[in-house]
Amino acid sequence: MGATPLASIRIEHALDAHLNAGEEPDMAEHSTPLVLPPGVLPPSRPAPPPQGAPFDRRFFEQVLPQAVQSYCSQVACSMPLVELRTVDGATHYIRAISAVSDQWVALHVQEQHEERPVQVFIPYATILRVEVHPEPGPELRGMGFLPMAAEPAQPRLEAGAEG
Repeated sequence: MGATPLASIRIEHALDAHLNAGEEPDMAEHSTPLVLPPGVLPPSRPAPPPQGAPFDRRFFEQVLPQAVQSYCSQVACSMPLVELRTVDGATHYIRAISAVSDQWVALHVQEQHEERPVQVFIPYATILRVEVHPEPGPELRGMGFLPMAAEPAQPRLEAGAEG
């Protein structure tokens, strides 16, 4: 048996729309040739587009803290700078995540012109980008991301200890 030559397969772009509308598709008008290697079949339906914004409650509860921890283990940083940019052009240096909801995130941020951190509530839909940097530069000292606080330790009573 010899090698199978590449097959030319036509993927019909609007086939489903025509079939759902009960029309007979015009194959010459809505097709694009696609050359696939032997044994590879075209997808039966295109993948659905992503739903919603990439930044949501799950991102701030699970993805970002784990990503920061993983990043710091790779580049050996103790207090990374986590920078959040919004569609209005604002830049926020995240110190900590204080609360999340289905529509917004509350963050403790350190602004360059403020002496103390402030809390801001940012709707997920306005978040453009989140960046993690290894260490703040000299001009941004004190603006690093604080590690997630562990559960407070419960006091233990030792056997025989008097209260």
